[in-house]
Amino acid sequence: MQRKTCHRTEKLTWWATYVPNQEGTDVWAPDIEYFNGRYWLYYSISTFGSRESAIGLASTTSLSNATWRDDGVVTYTTSSSNYNAIDPNLVIDPTGAPWLAFGSWNTGLKLTRLNSATMKPSGSLYAIASRTNNAIEAPSITYRNGYYYLFASIDNCCQGVNSTYKIIYGRSKTITGPYLDKNGTSMTSNGGTILDSGNAIWKGPGGQDIYNGNTIARHAYDANENGAPKLLINDLYWDAEGWPTYEQATTYRLVNRKSGKAADVLNFSTADGGDVIQWADLNGSNQQWSIADIGNGYHKLVNIHSGKALEVYNLSTANSGDVVQWADLGGTNQQWLIQETTSGYYKLINRNSGMALEVTGGSTADGANIVQYSDNGGTNQQWQLVRVN
Repeated sequence: MQRKTCHRTEKLTWWATYVPNQEGTDVWAPDIEYFNGRYWLYYSISTFGSRESAIGLASTTSLSNATWRDDGVVTYTTSSSNYNAIDPNLVIDPTGAPWLAFGSWNTGLKLTRLNSATMKPSGSLYAIASRTNNAIEAPSITYRNGYYYLFASIDNCCQGVNSTYKIIYGRSKTITGPYLDKNGTSMTSNGGTILDSGNAIWKGPGGQDIYNGNTIARHAYDANENGAPKLLINDLYWDAEGWPTYEQATTYRLVNRKSGKAADVLNFSTADGGDVIQWADLNGSNQQWSIADIGNGYHKLVNIHSGKALEVYNLSTANSGDVVQWADLGGTNQQWLIQETTSGYYKLINRNSGMALEVTGGSTADGANIVQYSDNGGTNQQWQLVRVN
């Protein structure tokens, strides 16, 4: 369970209906989001280790001058349930539809669609993650570049330096799953790639939440202070394959030998099909590319601004086939062989076509198109990889 706790001065009367053995005024695992003109605060009512649990809801139109409205119970479980109604996470999908992920141990993590007016369940209950040993909880879902990413905590929290908590993740094209890890294993079948298992100082990290796709907050136990719980906040990065990481990817500018200008996504586009051109080297994020080794000598180049991959459009094998950016689909037209031609310069050969990345016609003008062409060794087919970080 997420053991972040907040307090009321007195209980709400309905709490005892669902959790008669609740102690004091502890509520767990708050999650707040702004939606449709209100801030919606979901929270858990339970007793530790019990399935007699409920998720409650409060809302307000302002945080600076808050007047909280009690919106009552959202969902609940009993001792006879096979899942646990705690650890809520409100998710707004790209269409503006609200969803609630929740769950702790037992049969794992669940997801349900919410009614946009009441912000309470209005649809089916989906299973999105589980483990044979039941030790999974605290779902957090974020959307990025065509994928929903599910983060969860596994194993045991709340034991100070002896905690074995870890953060895992998987992703899916649809919010209801299946969520697959980097090995292709479903998170409903013990899958989940480990993001954070702690270190010599920070033990048992978990209870994570993702903000704005680039920041992660979680708690851990400080081994230097006898296991005192602490809040940790880190930048979250994404590698060239679209997976989350704490490590900032090595990025480069691709500078053409003939023109001295950089490969650039036109007008900072984030759209599929955004054109790739050359432009004066301004070091903008649309001129920065992460380069990932994907094996067999091939690499994937992903634009830092858009998060999309450098590709030859429509799998073209023709001279002057256009080069654009597109969502990372793993196609051979998004894979490049990087070969050194002379000291400090490289040619990039597309795996699908066997053709080289070049500035069309050997142009030195801003805005000249970047295309593929038969490998002829020209300086307009040679690129300097200028490291950014």
